[in-house]
Amino acid sequence: MTFFDAGAPGSNGTDVVAHHGAATSPPDQDGSEQYYVHRHQVDNNLVLEGARTFTLLNPAWDHPHHIIHLIRAMGALQIPIGTYHRSVSSNEGSLVLNQSMRDREFDYRTEFIPIRLQAQEDLRKAKATVPWIWSWKDGHICRDHGSQ
Repeated sequence: MTFFDAGAPGSNGTDVVAHHGAATSPPDQDGSEQYYVHRHQVDNNLVLEGARTFTLLNPAWDHPHHIIHLIRAMGALQIPIGTYHRSVSSNEGSLVLNQSMRDREFDYRTEFIPIRLQAQEDLRKAKATVPWIWSWKDGHICRDHGSQ
């Protein structure tokens, strides 16, 4: 048996995202990676089953490129407003609970429109930087800067 508190303080939105096998969200379009960016939602993604790799790009950050190999033991990954993100499930798939925090201007019609990497120079520059890579090793969250 496993028990853990999956709550996120301030959460007012709950999404369950199931990938049944390897999947990318949002999917590539015409060979170009796509990313979501929220203007009115902070994500708190918790892997319940499987594993999911998140890529975060934020040109405003000193270190604009992060790759997070997220598993349940790591807790929830918080993705701030204005951060471009996408995720790839393991071959076995994954189940993720997102306890989001949405402001009054949140609208489903505008918060989930994929952005093509090729369409934005600042994103291409952020993606070209050496990423920080986050993973779980020997019972701890580890961060490496360098190779993927």
